[in-house]
Amino acid sequence: MDPENVLHGNTLRIYLHMLKKKKPLGVREIMRELGYSTPSLVHYHLNKLLNAGLIKQDGSKYVIARSVKIGLVKYSTVLFGRILPKFSMYAGLFLALLISSTILLINNELTILAFFSIFISFLAFLIMLVEAINLWNDLKKYYRIDRNNS
Repeated sequence: MDPENVLHGNTLRIYLHMLKKKKPLGVREIMRELGYSTPSLVHYHLNKLLNAGLIKQDGSKYVIARSVKIGLVKYSTVLFGRILPKFSMYAGLFLALLISSTILLINNELTILAFFSIFISFLAFLIMLVEAINLWNDLKKYYRIDRNNS
């Protein structure tokens, strides 16, 4: 089964949760942590992930067999146990560049080239920030716990 066809909805939500946890998880543990109402629902999505070869079973628990970079997963990374949009790291890089170039250029003569450099840094930071926020909002959909589901 093609991972591209599997990773959406609740299956993607479970896969992202398993990527974040980086440890073997049982059906009931996933059910409680994500707020699902029945273990059979979690088991159904775990079977989809098993058939796609994305996870493997280790006794009564499941672990990530391979990490794939498709869909929303392609534009995010796990850093210190949190799933973050890659654009947020790029935004941080451009913000650092903006701040450092502004400080360096204020101490020197401000020319058209200096203003252009600051403007380009600011524009790059702004674009990356907007993209990071948009992707974060898409990712948050998979981390909301539906209280009606439990």
